[in-house]
Amino acid sequence: MEQHKEYSAADLPAELVNELQSFEQKLSGQSNKNLVVIAYEKDSENTGR
Repeated sequence: MEQHKEYSAADLPAELVNELQSFEQKLSGQSNKNLVVIAYEKDSENTGR
């Protein structure tokens, strides 16, 4: 099976990671579920840029 790797984990500064974790906690609390927020970025070789 062929895999398409169009996205990679986003390399974010600690401040943004903290913001995402806070957002994740807020969503988890509001939904009463253990949610995980994942940040990916589109690989530049696959964007046509």
